[in-house]
Amino acid sequence: MIYLHIPEDPTVIGAVGRIALRHGQLDYILRMTIKTLGGLSIQDALDATARLGSRELRERIRKLARQRLGEGAPLLRLEAILQRAAKATDRRNHLLHTLWAHELDGAPVIRDEDNHTFKAIPEPAELDAVASALAEIATELNTARLDGFLSEALKKKS
Repeated sequence: MIYLHIPEDPTVIGAVGRIALRHGQLDYILRMTIKTLGGLSIQDALDATARLGSRELRERIRKLARQRLGEGAPLLRLEAILQRAAKATDRRNHLLHTLWAHELDGAPVIRDEDNHTFKAIPEPAELDAVASALAEIATELNTARLDGFLSEALKKKS
């Protein structure tokens, strides 16, 4: 029998928290990318995207990027980053929105999204890898927009 449960291991809880915080940072960088592509102030970008989730932010970026950049290598590089962001968000969503539980007299488990069975909770290192991937994608996108390929492409289009 399965019972609702939150793991008591502080390293697991900390790793899950890092995933949540890193995802919030990625969403912020997606909003700042909309700011950059749209030529907006920070406040306008935040207000314009206040109710948008990750998927909608990525779609808005794609639309603005096609308008501003046109077809070419910068758009394709941006699309690659956005695809990595989508995969990392999917992994985050699975971990944070699935059922965490424990079996009667058993170990903590999570529900497997593919076959609706239960499996052992991920190890802290696996959880930290998800948080690290989210951080790497956010850094890559932020660097691209501030002084990398996206910044350069936008300067050429001005």
